[in-house]
Amino acid sequence: MMAGVREWLLALVSVCLLCALADAMMPQGPVRKVGRLVCGLTLLCALLAPLSRLDLEGGQAWVEEYFAGLERREQELQEQVNAGTKDIIEEKYEAYIVDKAKQAGIVCTVRVTCQPGEDGLMTPFQVELAGSFTDQVQSTLTQLIQEELLVPPERQTYYNEEELP
Repeated sequence: MMAGVREWLLALVSVCLLCALADAMMPQGPVRKVGRLVCGLTLLCALLAPLSRLDLEGGQAWVEEYFAGLERREQELQEQVNAGTKDIIEEKYEAYIVDKAKQAGIVCTVRVTCQPGEDGLMTPFQVELAGSFTDQVQSTLTQLIQEELLVPPERQTYYNEEELP
């Protein structure tokens, strides 16, 4: 590509020098005016010559590939953002459940798994809890999680202390 630019600049400089030489040698009057017009048109042709060799289809293919790459990169970045957001939301729900359990006098470890809901927002899908749970405590936590986070009992798993996988 640089060789092409170099050739174009060389041709342009050559045309400029020839036009200057022709202008200096032309007599005054209408001949000089016509000569300058011809020199101007020749210079314009030399200036625009690279446009005739442009590969428009290749350029279009390059632009399409470039935009496809941009779309792929945008999707990758969106997935990274969604993964980071999902982790933060899961941590917040876990902290919320631990806090609510602590208020009820229950000590437990929680893991929440979120999924995008119908509206695209991350909502809790599954809750896993580990601790020493009596039937009453488990029932209280199940009801709390169902009412507050809308996670049905089928997607709530309880483990004995230190069993959370």
